[in-house]
Amino acid sequence: MMESIHPIFTWGQDRIFAGGNRDVVLLVEWKGNMPSEHSRPSSHKVVARDIELRVWLEPHVTFKHCYGCEMEAGEGNSLLLKLGKIKTGQRKFIGLEFTTSSSVAGKYEALSLQWKYKKPTVERVRELPVKVLELEYAHHTRILSDTCCFHVEKHLELLKTAETVEEAASLRNKGEYSEAREMLGRHADKLLLLAVRSGDPLLLKEAETLYKQIEFEHQQRSKAIGGI
Repeated sequence: MMESIHPIFTWGQDRIFAGGNRDVVLLVEWKGNMPSEHSRPSSHKVVARDIELRVWLEPHVTFKHCYGCEMEAGEGNSLLLKLGKIKTGQRKFIGLEFTTSSSVAGKYEALSLQWKYKKPTVERVRELPVKVLELEYAHHTRILSDTCCFHVEKHLELLKTAETVEEAASLRNKGEYSEAREMLGRHADKLLLLAVRSGDPLLLKEAETLYKQIEFEHQQRSKAIGGI
């Protein structure tokens, strides 16, 4: 039977340095079933709901942060991510950041992951097989200069945008307007730098949106001060 969701897991780096603690990012992508070529636009409906991703961590891996979703601590050394629903042909992303402890060189199991979801009109829970992800540790010092995979870096920064906007709003509510503007500006600059380096139009569009938001809020603030 064809599953309603199709997950893809991508590490930010294929290998990590074995000496000392290191941060590592996992990009989780999942897609809804593609519509058939004969389907009508109206048939692009929800194909999975109540989606959950359970993540079990090996002892040498510690959870640090998640981007794009809410996380609950599960039983034992595990995480529970509640991911809502997905429509036909839709793609969604979340980013998970971990810290790994030092280790001898070699390949080791790092995470075990399992998806659960329900069909739109069925209450029975479907489970995908458990997926085990490995990390490779090496002592080659050139690994320290390796950069994050662009696909992972791009989507991680896009996921960080919503969190940055929310934090900036919190600063404005406290009256810290310049700090909020600087926070948005730093993130917009980072998105623009990635866009220029890669030529990616989505990153450029996101950066431009933030710059416009900064300018609009600055104008609104100036009007408010001028009207006092």
